[in-house]
Amino acid sequence: MMKRKILALFLCVSMVMGLTACGSGGQEAAAPVEEEQQPETPDEPAEEEETEAEEDEEPEEVESLMGYNMIENGDFSNGTTKWNTYFNGGNAVIVADEEGRLKVQITTLGTKEHSVQVFYDGFALETGCVYELSFDASASVEREVEYRIQINGGDYHAYTGEGIALTPETKHYDFTFTMEEGSDPAPRLCFNMGLYGSTDENIGAHDVFFDNFELYCIDETNRALPQAAIDTPDIQINQLGYRPDDEKIAVFRGEDMDSAFSVVDVKSGETVFEGTLLAGEKNNNTRETESSGDFSELKTPGTYKVVGEKCGESYEFTIGDDVYDEAFDAAVRMLYLQRCGVELTEEYAGDFAHPVCHDGGAVVHGSASSSTVDVSGGWHDAGDYGRYVVSGAKAVADVMLAYERYPQAFGDDAGIPESGNGTPDILDEARYELDWLLKMQDPATGGVYHKVTCANFPETVMPEDETDQLILSPISNCATGDFAAVMAMAARIYKDVDSDFADTCMAASLKAVAYLEGSESGDGFVNPEEIVTGEYPDAKDTDERYWAYAELFKTTKDEKYEEILTAIPYASIQGGLGWEKVGFYGGYAYLTGGYTDEEYAKTVVGKLEYAVNGILESTQADTYQCSLSGTYPWGSNMSIANNGMLLLMMDDINGNDKYESLAKAQLDYLFGNNANSYCFLTGFGSLSPEHTHHRPSQVLDQSMAGMLVGGADSNLEDPYAKATMTGTAPAKCYVDNAQSFSCNEVTVYWNSPLIYLMAENK
Repeated sequence: MMKRKILALFLCVSMVMGLTACGSGGQEAAAPVEEEQQPETPDEPAEEEETEAEEDEEPEEVESLMGYNMIENGDFSNGTTKWNTYFNGGNAVIVADEEGRLKVQITTLGTKEHSVQVFYDGFALETGCVYELSFDASASVEREVEYRIQINGGDYHAYTGEGIALTPETKHYDFTFTMEEGSDPAPRLCFNMGLYGSTDENIGAHDVFFDNFELYCIDETNRALPQAAIDTPDIQINQLGYRPDDEKIAVFRGEDMDSAFSVVDVKSGETVFEGTLLAGEKNNNTRETESSGDFSELKTPGTYKVVGEKCGESYEFTIGDDVYDEAFDAAVRMLYLQRCGVELTEEYAGDFAHPVCHDGGAVVHGSASSSTVDVSGGWHDAGDYGRYVVSGAKAVADVMLAYERYPQAFGDDAGIPESGNGTPDILDEARYELDWLLKMQDPATGGVYHKVTCANFPETVMPEDETDQLILSPISNCATGDFAAVMAMAARIYKDVDSDFADTCMAASLKAVAYLEGSESGDGFVNPEEIVTGEYPDAKDTDERYWAYAELFKTTKDEKYEEILTAIPYASIQGGLGWEKVGFYGGYAYLTGGYTDEEYAKTVVGKLEYAVNGILESTQADTYQCSLSGTYPWGSNMSIANNGMLLLMMDDINGNDKYESLAKAQLDYLFGNNANSYCFLTGFGSLSPEHTHHRPSQVLDQSMAGMLVGGADSNLEDPYAKATMTGTAPAKCYVDNAQSFSCNEVTVYWNSPLIYLMAENK
């Protein structure tokens, strides 16, 4: 049997006290910790389980680690290249001075050891090896700093490190340590220079100097063998399965391709279907030779696997009417488990239960008043505990649109506190977010605060343990426009559920639009200097304004809103179903809202069709029918789900089901029919992510079920991804590791388009 191997670089910890980044592009941080714990080590296989093939395999030659400096530009001959800073309440600037040293000009110490940090990434440590780190250091004042070589994720615990006392006299430091934990392809060398040790908090501005860094492996005698690999099949399928009438496509890969395949009933062992394959072709996204086999004619409920003589066999899958029910419930339930400001009891949350969190008031950034505002509630946005209006608006819009189009998919028994109240649970869940959004509107102006977070990303703790002061970041036009749109949408959807709430939403929408009408267009959002949490920047607000007017038109049928819309060339509106570009929401609302201007409607349809044609071109060029081509961005799984959602929205506009099967192919990709062999929904399928960049999951050392991870990121936007996947084919740039926040973080607004896509299949 031919298999693909994925390196199992899983560094798991169960007690976590570190700093991490959010999916919106915040900087990954590094922090000291109070406790350290060894990563889990998989049990060694019993000798009798080894196969003859394994015994015959030649041991892999391993290149020696000895004899070279692992730190590039350690003498700063290339300026500050490869050296970076992180701040958590402190501030400093790094330069290469006239003597060729790294000069750290510290202006603010902050209140934490790691409030000022200089770091270096781009080396690896292997189990059992002995290393020697040396450098020169001094400071313009007497003070203590801490050096650390640490895991760059999870709890950020140190593999080695200690405090050193610096003086104006340059001293040479030399440290030796043995890597006793599992090999780490992407650790971090850093120096904590905030309020560390006996350093006086009133020390004032000062400089710290470093030079002549060297890191050598000095003994590899006890170097451990390379880590075990995960075998993955060369035949990919939707690991959740298929409904009887679904199109069913398996993808085969390998230079020596099968010409035929069969489908085998797992219970009986009998072949129930036979099919043929075309000659394999190279897929530019995966750089692999692939072919596909269609077994859509097989409709009998049961559990099966696809088998090829050369490609081996697929993971098992099921055919049945209810194959998505459990996963759908989990994807919706993820929103409940992300609730902020309320106790999650064990009855409803199980292992992810926690006390009330983030229930303190938030101060308004820039306000002279010390009074606070109640902004409790809403959903934690991602792997961190921030709450962001623009991303939250996308998430709640998706689930409301899913309910509006597929109401039959949603029941009142999802197992949340509101279950059984006579209202579909998805509307109860959406309302929890909407109630929070209402609190984010400034009652005086109608403008909407961009986000509420602490000044810095939280350490890797449960939500109730993030206790820093909450801060309301300034009002932004983009947040206000998104807010106006979803409130107008809510006024429509909740009209027959709770008319008073619907009226409240409409009044809030109108007040937000009034704010926008008095605010200059293009007023984007930039993080205040002292706030480093997810920025969600957006310098162009025309698409948010358009979406707001479109939803008001669809809800009220007031011709004045159509007049406003038709005066705006739709070609100038940023298309998209994301948190930044929301123009397709507006176009969809207009086209399904009872428009009267046929010519204008044609221009809107034309732009949507252009986007759909781009999706079609991508799917036709990819064996997996993935709707991406060339580049897989951060959150590629959201992009794929969004594309599937757009295809279904286009069918709704046109009144047909032309793109239904292609939208379903995007779901197949997300559930396992992809080059990585992963079902990207946690807790489901034969191989799903277990090491998500999600604080509660990291603390509890188990991934919460029902979360859609970010997926392949060909831009390699975190140190772990760079260290492990440089040169990898775009579609295969995925790793299941909590250190890889660009691949393995989760967000509510990645789950939301998945919920829409799955609702069509319920």
